[in-house]
Amino acid sequence: MLIGEVAALSGVSARMLRHYESLGLLAPELNASGFRDYSETDVQRILHIEGLRSLGLSLQEVAEALHDPTFSPDSVIAELIRDSRDRLRAEQELLQRLRAVKESGVGDWHAALEIVDLMRALRSPVPAQRQLTAFNVGAKKDGAMASTLAASALREDNLNVEGALAWAVLHSEGDAVAAVARGLKSADVSVRLRALRIIVAAEAGELRTSKLLEALRDSVPEIRAHAALALSAERGVGDVAEAAAVQEVLISMVLTGVRDVEAAEALAKGEDVESVLSRFAHELRVREHADEARSRITQALAEFPRSTAVVSELLETLSRDKNPKVAFTARAILAT
Repeated sequence: MLIGEVAALSGVSARMLRHYESLGLLAPELNASGFRDYSETDVQRILHIEGLRSLGLSLQEVAEALHDPTFSPDSVIAELIRDSRDRLRAEQELLQRLRAVKESGVGDWHAALEIVDLMRALRSPVPAQRQLTAFNVGAKKDGAMASTLAASALREDNLNVEGALAWAVLHSEGDAVAAVARGLKSADVSVRLRALRIIVAAEAGELRTSKLLEALRDSVPEIRAHAALALSAERGVGDVAEAAAVQEVLISMVLTGVRDVEAAEALAKGEDVESVLSRFAHELRVREHADEARSRITQALAEFPRSTAVVSELLETLSRDKNPKVAFTARAILAT
């Protein structure tokens, strides 16, 4: 086939085919008239070249791959993957900056550049610089920076800086808390925890309560526990079903040992102590004597008034339990 036919078939321009030839990637024979005559093998080689280029290889790397029979693509592909990730990360960062500037509602370039400078400072590799920036922004109470503050607070992994950013978010006059709340939907557990810590520290209100109830359904026990403890401190918040959901998580915390002491304290101060004690009695009956949950339930009973008949009866029974640890704990509580 002549060069024009090959160009039409492969989609590679005649000029590029000549360039491949000058680099030694192609070596078509010449026909009797002196024109390049591309064989089927040449066409297959062109397709191989284009395939390698589509992976991001340079023409030099393509030449090495085609000429070296021992050439392994693994290292090159691994490097290309790293390069692609770096480019994606850079593009994602640019997208976040553009969105932050747009959401800030700034009306002139000077204000837009201030937002960009803020984002740069909050991404400083020096934690002290990020912390100082957070305090400065929080002191200004600038609502235009709410989205930027929220994004920074959700990704911060330095505890001191995280605290400063949380303070700045809570002192912002914009929708920073609402923006942070979107972090509860993140696939990253650490992001959800950061979002929840800020929400717990926020002022009481409909937004805070609704987001805490949302966190109560999280798949991670630590997140559910944090939300339940915060909700239990809100007396009279939510309907009966919501109160029952909070109570169920608190009981589960006692049974599983996730912040069980705090959970027991919250349950003892709750409005439905009778049902809690009934549930404890049931769990004590159905669980094996060696089950650690029985020990935690016994310890939890120390938070409830001994004047309550059910508590006294349970402790008296447990003081004779077959599990020495349970019996000792019950006797110690009765002796106080």
